[in-house]
Amino acid sequence: MKPSYAIWGCLAAACAASAAAAGSDALREQRYRSADNWLSYDRDNSGQRFSPLDEIDVSNVGDLVVKWAFQFVPVPQRTEATPLVRDGVMYVPIGGLVAHALDAGTGSELWRYEYIHEASGERHPPNWSRGFGLSGERLYLGTFDCHVVALDARTGSELWRSLLTDEQACFGAPGAPFVVRNRVLLGTRGGDTGLLRGALHAFDAETGKRVWRFYTVPAPGDPGAETWPDTDAWKTGGGAPWTSGTYDPELNLLYWTTGNPGPKDFDGRDREGDNLYTASLLALNPDNGKLAWHFQFTPHDEHDWDANQTPVLVDAAWQGKPRKLLLQASRNGFFYVLDRANGELLLAEPFAKQTWAKRIAADGRPVLEENSPPSTQGSLVCPDIHGGTNWQAPSYNPVTELFYVAARDACGIYYRTGHSINHEETQAQQLVRAIDFRSGAIRWEFPFFGDESQQVSFAGTMTTAGGLVFFADRIGNFIAADAETGKLLWHFNTGGTIRASPMSYAHNGRQYVAVTTKNGVFVFGLHRR
Repeated sequence: MKPSYAIWGCLAAACAASAAAAGSDALREQRYRSADNWLSYDRDNSGQRFSPLDEIDVSNVGDLVVKWAFQFVPVPQRTEATPLVRDGVMYVPIGGLVAHALDAGTGSELWRYEYIHEASGERHPPNWSRGFGLSGERLYLGTFDCHVVALDARTGSELWRSLLTDEQACFGAPGAPFVVRNRVLLGTRGGDTGLLRGALHAFDAETGKRVWRFYTVPAPGDPGAETWPDTDAWKTGGGAPWTSGTYDPELNLLYWTTGNPGPKDFDGRDREGDNLYTASLLALNPDNGKLAWHFQFTPHDEHDWDANQTPVLVDAAWQGKPRKLLLQASRNGFFYVLDRANGELLLAEPFAKQTWAKRIAADGRPVLEENSPPSTQGSLVCPDIHGGTNWQAPSYNPVTELFYVAARDACGIYYRTGHSINHEETQAQQLVRAIDFRSGAIRWEFPFFGDESQQVSFAGTMTTAGGLVFFADRIGNFIAADAETGKLLWHFNTGGTIRASPMSYAHNGRQYVAVTTKNGVFVFGLHRR
């Protein structure tokens, strides 16, 4: 089964050039050319979550059936992992932390790995993981005690483990490690605690030795420090980079997003200023961690609107000229298009219900509504604390040229006392929306089923060359819709909470679609009559 066209980053000349430039990434880039594999959290470095496989399409998706399922034992508190597949083997971590290698055709277990906490010796403390990083014959995994671990992909044996930070409290590293140019990149969570100064960490993929660390809150004297008060607020300024990034090999730029500022989510009086580089997008050189440019989505955030949403890279015409673009649907309710070479804002339009900003100005700064800051008596603002979207993965289809995102319309009351309470009279709605990236217009939307439409869902999207978009809801419905129109084509209730994003792969010439639930991995393929 061969894709009928190339996707971003996979034209033969571009792949050859990037592989040569990346050195030890050559094998990784080569394997990206195979539509059969899904080799990173978003499949490839663009973050598009687009599968070139097209055996399953709009005409036959109704014939999908469960081909196999693998049950997690013990059942984790929750799992958020996207499985990886390479050459007929599926890799998936769960809970805190058990990892499996499975036969991608049958679901038979090939090996099992259990991470043991160094200090306590615990095997299964509460935790969650969004998945593996993969390069060559090594798998990489973030842990609940702030380590990154390298495993032998063939056997599951541990090769090395490195501590992300011993400078401050550890709140875990749930993101899927991102591997580029022989660097393993990972951040930690905990920016809401008021105890953390965020940092992105880079390790040598072969040895586990630290290569660089970029602090997302500048120290006094560093660029950006003037956006913090002349106090010690920067020491616990938040800005945790707790999701994964994307990468442009031609520009040699790594794109990573950051969380909200601290120490008080909803009361910024002790941290006057924009609070760089929180709620921001960073463009970094992956070789040395140097900042090339930044864009702040929500200056002086007082609503817990982390910017930890995937920065999706797209090469497309913009106003009649080819341009390197970056698309992001931000938690603050606005959809952004940037020039990813320099960070120039090209477009910012609401994609979810929002009342906090009149507009986003040409310089990228929001023009605030009067009632948007939290207040002692409480301010009703949209979006609510969960945002117009959250960390769940969006996707982009280069055929439809639509951007698909799990969106949420809801409002909340924000108090200066440091906490937020949702407005009891507000009716929330959860939807998948398809966005025309050139205008920001909503092409179509798909409301979740029944009462589920009001719940907070953390399942993401995936789109395919078969003209489909796959997504899930909180209560376990796995859904396929027409990527062009949003028409419901198929759904299946897995019986378990879904907080993960789907993926697709091929094995022995047949396409499969997979998603993890709290209870296990479900793998679907076409029914053969």
